[in-house]
Amino acid sequence: MLESISLFRVADARLQYLAERQSVIARNIANADTPSYVSRDLKPFSFASALAAQSSGGVGSDGRLAMVQTSAAHLVGSAATTPDPMISAKASDGEKPDHNHVSLEEQMVKSSDNANAFALVTAAYAKSVSIMKMSIDK
Repeated sequence: MLESISLFRVADARLQYLAERQSVIARNIANADTPSYVSRDLKPFSFASALAAQSSGGVGSDGRLAMVQTSAAHLVGSAATTPDPMISAKASDGEKPDHNHVSLEEQMVKSSDNANAFALVTAAYAKSVSIMKMSIDK
């Protein structure tokens, strides 16, 4: 039921993005001592493009086809939204002698920001559900 409301679809897309970003950050931290490892990060999440992809019945802003239910007898599907990692480290980021680009301090800040964003989205999601429940009860 909640999947039919675009607010919840966008919140779900944001939560998937944040979970994938946490995985990328964890991989960076795990490879902090790996020679020649270049730290990675995801492209920034855009609410505008996520909302456009969810609300349009055709092609999203990322060029992917959006799933559309053409008959009431069809199952409602959801498109997989796995973000594409991109290399974000530059030579000026403080490369170590072993050519490793991972800064543990920077990764911890990113992890903390990611956790705060996750908490914000889940709080907004929970508040929206409670508002819907309250409106149904009355």
